[in-house]
Amino acid sequence: MDEVIGVGPGDEELAHEAAAVAVSWVLEGGLTEQQDSQLVNVARHGGSHDWMGEAMFVGRWAKALRDAVDGATDDEEGRQCVAVAKDTALLELRGRLLFHIDMLWNMPSSDHPGARESLRRIVAAGGSRSG
Repeated sequence: MDEVIGVGPGDEELAHEAAAVAVSWVLEGGLTEQQDSQLVNVARHGGSHDWMGEAMFVGRWAKALRDAVDGATDDEEGRQCVAVAKDTALLELRGRLLFHIDMLWNMPSSDHPGARESLRRIVAAGGSRSG
C-alpha cells in the first residue's frame, strides 16, 4: 500500500486509537520496553532524526500520566484530576502521532514500514502487556 503524503483519510482515527492503547498501557502499570519502542518507532518512520528526543518525550509523557494517576486522591476531585490527565495524555499523544504521519513526506524510509503501519501494530496489540 502506498503511503499518502501528509495526514490522509482515517489517520485521525488511527492516531486516536493508537494513543488510546498507549494510555491504557500506562494505566495498566507503565510502558514495557517493547511498547516504548513501538511508540518511538512511529517517529522514526515519520522522518524524525531525533529518536533520542522522541524516546525522552515518550518517557516524560508516560511518567506525567502515571504520576497524575498515582498521586490522585480517592475522592471526586481526585477522580476529576485523573480524568483530565487521561484526556490530556490522549490529546498530546494523538497530536504527536499525527505530526509524525504528516512528516512522512519529509524523509520516507524504504527500510521500515511507515508510521501508519506502526500505529496499526500498536492498535492490534491493544491492551496486551506484552504489546
